[in-house]
Amino acid sequence: MKVRAITTSLIGTLLLAACAGSPSMTQLPPDRGHDVTVALANGVGDLQIDSGSFEISDEAKKELLGAFHTEMTKIGVPVTPTGAPVTLHVSEFKTRPVAARILLGVLSGSDHIKGTVSVAGTGFDVADTGVSVVGGLGVVARNVGTQTADGIGQLTGVTVK
Repeated sequence: MKVRAITTSLIGTLLLAACAGSPSMTQLPPDRGHDVTVALANGVGDLQIDSGSFEISDEAKKELLGAFHTEMTKIGVPVTPTGAPVTLHVSEFKTRPVAARILLGVLSGSDHIKGTVSVAGTGFDVADTGVSVVGGLGVVARNVGTQTADGIGQLTGVTVK
């Protein structure tokens, strides 16, 4: 019985750790697709983070922006001062204290970021939740940064893995 419970716990933890998904894209009407592609032809501006009433640490923002820039470079979409403005509007944010994460592990809850990215007159949702002992909010922030870049890549027609 114990082996079964441990196995189930491990499988659940692995599945939750793999929750870094792709952005939820809202399908554009056919006549808007061309407008968005044209607006993004010269790249995008630096990602602005609208954290609303949430206090997101500078470290988490740095992780998110770093992942965003890395992924944008990887997919070939330039980030330039004259590019289309892009903003992440954070709608949900939750973080665990480091001590609780290390001492209690998955029992301490989760780190979570969810928001909507606005770019070129359209938008898409991004979100990630992490329950691992290692990494915490940094991993979640990097995943959201990568999802943001991948969503922009999809809008520009770039094939994103």
